[in-house]
Parts: sequence; C-alpha cells; structure tokens
Amino acid sequence: MMMADTLRCVIIEDEALAQELLEKYIRRVASLELVGTFDDAVDAFDRLPLLRPDVVFLDINMPEMTGIEFLNVYPVPHPSVVITTANPAHAIDGFELGVTDYLLKPVTFDRFLKAVGRIRERNSVETVQPSAVRSRLTEERGAIDFVYFKTDKKLEQVHFDQIVFAEALGDYVKVFLADRFLVTLLTMKKLAETLPEDRFMRIHRSCIVQLRHIRSMEGNTLVTSTGQELVIGPNYRDDVKSALKKWLAA
Repeated sequence: MMMADTLRCVIIEDEALAQELLEKYIRRVASLELVGTFDDAVDAFDRLPLLRPDVVFLDINMPEMTGIEFLNVYPVPHPSVVITTANPAHAIDGFELGVTDYLLKPVTFDRFLKAVGRIRERNSVETVQPSAVRSRLTEERGAIDFVYFKTDKKLEQVHFDQIVFAEALGDYVKVFLADRFLVTLLTMKKLAETLPEDRFMRIHRSCIVQLRHIRSMEGNTLVTSTGQELVIGPNYRDDVKSALKKWLAA
C-alpha cells in the first residue's frame, strides 16, 4: 500500500549501470515510487506529463538532448529535479534552472537519501509559505559571498561586494562593477532571487542596486559610488526611502 506522502519518481539516464543503481535506491525507500525510466530525454519529454512525477532524476550527458537542454525547454513549473552527473561543474548550470540538488556519480545511497530529504523539505516550505524558500536558500549559502554569471561561453565568478547595480536589457541583464560591466542572459526576477535581500534592493522594475553603493539621493534620483545616476521608479520610492532611513543620522 502506497503512503500518503509517496513521491512519484522518474529516471532519465542513458547509462545502464547508473540507471539500475537509481532504480535500486528508489525501491529501497518505502515512500518513493518509480513510475518511469528513460534512456532518452526526447522520449521522456513527450511522456513525462502523463506520468505526473514529483521527482525527476536527470542525467546531463545524453545523446540528442542533454539534461540542461531538457530543463531549458520543459514547461515551468516542472517537477523537482535532481541532476546526476560525473562533472560537478554541471551543477552550476542546473541550479540556474532551479534544480533541487545534484548527485555526483557514482551515487552513494546516503547521498541519495540526502537529496530526497531536500526535496521533501523544499516541497514542505513551498506549500506553507513560498516566500520562505528564498530565506532557506539564503541560509544554505552560508558563508558563500559570490555568484556565477554566464558571459559568452564561460562562467564568471563575481563577489557580491563588487556589484554596484544591474539593469535589464531585454532578455539580458547588464551588471555594473566598480571598473567594468558584464552582460548575461538572465531575468531581473531571477537576479533578485539570487542576490542577498539584505544588501540589494530593486529601485525600478529594470534596476537593482547594492545599498552600500548608494552615495546620495535627491528627489527621484540615486547617485552610486561610481557616479552613475539612477532613476527610482514611482512604485519603489517608498521602499527606497524606508531602506535608507535605517542609516539616517538624526
């Protein structure tokens, strides 16, 4: 008999041994149910909606369509995704697309259980309070004070303190540092979710600025530490004033 909180699992993996190992692990956990196994991401793409999985264990390196390509085209919202890969560098691409966890091959059973636990924790938090997800992710980052941006064909590490402000450019974001800028394919919403909310704030629907880099404010205009003048959107004016009042000497 299935438990009330059973997670329906699908495996998309073209390596036979890795596939068999994941199947074995799923069957060892009473609260998991294997509803489908695929060695082809294209085939899985068409059949996944009918299986209604809660969790997808997704390989990265597959013929025809890679795991990252699969995530890029699969409709949102999608099930919780756990990447399986032999290359930890692939985890960065996956987290940009909202995966829950990644498992480094060869996958151990205790690490598999940890991933399942993270899925349950995430599902529980999102059900009770969606806004708490951001707080949990911030907590998990701990001492990490940087983010990776994809520029051209490389990933570039940028420390939060280096970011002065960022502005939207259509489907791209232009990130201004003290001495240069970089352009990355990203939405402002995703950037806002990535940056620490106690250090950055949105001052316009198309602009985010780091609080410590605000040098002055006059009317609807902010001046940054690097001299740029930024316009505050009408809908953000009160929030900006409230944030700056916290450090007002009076």
